[in-house]
Amino acid sequence: MRDQLRVLKHGLIASWTMFAAFQTWKTWTFMWLSRLLIQACFYALIGRMLGSQQQVDYLLIGNLVAIMAIDATVVILLAVGERHSGTLSLMVAAPASHLTVYLGKGLVNLGSGVAASTTAFLVLPPLFGVRLPWPEAGLVPLMIFVVGLSCYCYGTCVASFVLGFPSARWLALNLSYLVLMTFCGVNVPTSFWPDWLRAVTSVLPMTHGLAAIRAFIAEGPATTVLAQLGLEVCVGAVWFAVAAVSFNRMVRRGRRDGTIEFGG
Repeated sequence: MRDQLRVLKHGLIASWTMFAAFQTWKTWTFMWLSRLLIQACFYALIGRMLGSQQQVDYLLIGNLVAIMAIDATVVILLAVGERHSGTLSLMVAAPASHLTVYLGKGLVNLGSGVAASTTAFLVLPPLFGVRLPWPEAGLVPLMIFVVGLSCYCYGTCVASFVLGFPSARWLALNLSYLVLMTFCGVNVPTSFWPDWLRAVTSVLPMTHGLAAIRAFIAEGPATTVLAQLGLEVCVGAVWFAVAAVSFNRMVRRGRRDGTIEFGG
């Protein structure tokens, strides 16, 4: 366990060093954060064009949470990039599980997502007349963090399958978060979809976490909020387990046939 924590710590330090090399507080604020805020505003304005405050509330809250998913799934680029650059074999040689190394590499982006989504949650609702139950609404960032962890595990799982096809990493990233935004209740209620598709969305991250946040803001029963958050944690745990199995299979196969050094 000590080695796992030590490797996780150094992975986090390495990811922060890489993140800081590309981002300053100015570029993060005025390029990345502003882009995400504008995206959320775009959907809220659609609700305003429809002349319905209820639609504004629904679309804005959904897209504030979706900001978290965009940042969390960036782990796909980071993980697959290690194989593309030929450093995967060095990471596998670390004195800990290679999954621990991969998880540490993307934690900074998870933190970026929490910061961006929380900032949007504090700034945008007053601009669009969305009523929040303060001071209880101060707990929403914690729920966003739960959603972020679940999306992060989902992104790690996707990365484990894309490792053999590094050139497809951008396609995998875009498809991964767009699937969540389309089917998990961000802009369209999950009840809109046919039963078989609703069953699929129930095992995707963000579906239950977003439902919990919506219920909490609407001052729904605490049992409903906690149940949905519990389901979100379970969904994240399942994606994490699948990612662990997939990574192990990839590493064993790479060691066996010598393909662990470089990807296409």
